[in-house]
Amino acid sequence: MAVSLHPAGHDTRLRGIAPGTRWEKMGYAKRFLGTGNGAASAVADGIIPSDPQTEQFRRNLGSEVRAAAARHIVTQALAFADEAESRIMALNARIRQLEALALTDELTGLLNRRGFHEVLHRNLLSAARYEETGLLAYIDLDNFKSVNDRCGHAAGDEVLRTVGSFLSRSIRATDYAARLGGDEFAVLFVRADHRPARDRAREMLRGLGKLRIACKTHRISVRASLGLAAYTGETQIEHLIDRADRAMYADKKNGGRAARLTTLG
Repeated sequence: MAVSLHPAGHDTRLRGIAPGTRWEKMGYAKRFLGTGNGAASAVADGIIPSDPQTEQFRRNLGSEVRAAAARHIVTQALAFADEAESRIMALNARIRQLEALALTDELTGLLNRRGFHEVLHRNLLSAARYEETGLLAYIDLDNFKSVNDRCGHAAGDEVLRTVGSFLSRSIRATDYAARLGGDEFAVLFVRADHRPARDRAREMLRGLGKLRIACKTHRISVRASLGLAAYTGETQIEHLIDRADRAMYADKKNGGRAARLTTLG
């Protein structure tokens, strides 16, 4: 039976094609060319002549495929490494942020009690190693409860924020300020001689007394009690905190007339 593959005038008839003819060989080549083993079989079967140029072309083609695959793998690996590095950096930034939040007072932005104790411990170790001296100041706001009672807690929070901002502006970059809780604050003067640090603390107390915060129809003035305790490389953290705390309460009891440098020991 005749089979027409082309329009009229270009009729091609496939009659009597015996096995082994060029048509069968062309079908064989179509099935196997393009793959390494198929191409090799085609050459071995004599469909593609096994001349030097053909052999070189086949080797070059295989090398290019392998090189392209290697480049793709390297590109994917580099992209994965970049993505992993970005994720690690983001995680590290988040960890630092969470650590900072754990050591920071949310209301004032100063160190909280935990953060301040870590700083105090670290600086006492430094003082012991390098024979440094410094000063711890405890500050407690006077009659703060009456501010909350008369003006509300929003006004009380504004007083605490204002005090925190003032302390932060008043210290050196090497010093530390903290809100220990409630209306109690602390300042650590590091690598400082005792008497100059004491004078700075007292000047800071006078500056607090000049602060004014709006409260309904009037303005709130800030008063605070101050306790000071000096430290050396031999000072223990518990003794330092206790001396500063006792000095602060002595100043409060005496109406702000104490604020003196407590003795060492």
